Amino acid sequence: MSNVGILMLIFATCVLLVGLYMFTGHKLGIIAWKAAFKGLTKEGWKNVGKWTMISSIVIYLIAVLAIIFNWE
Repeated sequence: MSNVGILMLIFATCVLLVGLYMFTGHKLGIIAWKAAFKGLTKEGWKNVGKWTMISSIVIYLIAVLAIIFNWE
């Protein structure tokens, strides 16, 4: 198995979990101080979480391709 693929699967899972956390309406303190995220409502955090979860699908696809083609 490809080591890169395994690491990307772990990373994609972490990104998915952070997106799920934001989608449930929680404020993520590490990015809340940036100008783009100041004053977001609960619905705004849900939207950011939704798009974070969607972007994790791309990472999952790359990881699966890395495992199939045995990229190292």
